[in-house]
Amino acid sequence: MVTVRKALHRFLDGGFEALADAARPGRPPRWGREDLDAPEDMLDGAAARGEIWTLPTLAEWLHRERGVVLDSSWLSVLLHQDGFRWKRTRDSIRHQADPSLQAAAWARLEGLRLCG
Repeated sequence: MVTVRKALHRFLDGGFEALADAARPGRPPRWGREDLDAPEDMLDGAAARGEIWTLPTLAEWLHRERGVVLDSSWLSVLLHQDGFRWKRTRDSIRHQADPSLQAAAWARLEGLRLCG
């Protein structure tokens, strides 16, 4: 942690260049901000074509195209932190069905039930 006193002494000794943070200790990250920005255009194009992507397939794409190894659960956290939102696809087409066709199908089913 840099206190005001330490920052002032660093500035007086070395000017503005001395105020920059030192390199962080530890292993460098395996991915960068540009790696998480890369799928944006690809996903926009896929959405325009009506393609559906899951987190595991997106993680696989990142590994194949960018060499980034991320677990899909961690990728979910990173995308949410970045403001990326999605919703689950519907597993039913009931909301798209024609009501008149549904009524006719139910009538046929009732007819079959009465005959049997």
